[in-house]
Amino acid sequence: MESALPYRPRCIHLTCKSMQVWGEDFENDPEYQAGMVEFSCTVTMQGSGPDGGHTCVEMCSNPERPCFREY
Repeated sequence: MESALPYRPRCIHLTCKSMQVWGEDFENDPEYQAGMVEFSCTVTMQGSGPDGGHTCVEMCSNPERPCFREY
């Protein structure tokens, strides 16, 4: 039996096509798994957040980031 992954908060402003189509199951999108997904911030509408940092699941899961708002 597989163990569930621990809860990992991410910023509510992080988005990508996989999230819009697949919802919370976005990590099972074949494009996401192939690394072909471009993340963006809904605040800046760009590939960087309001703090100028890159947008990706890893960076946008850091609660110490000044623009982080938990999803």
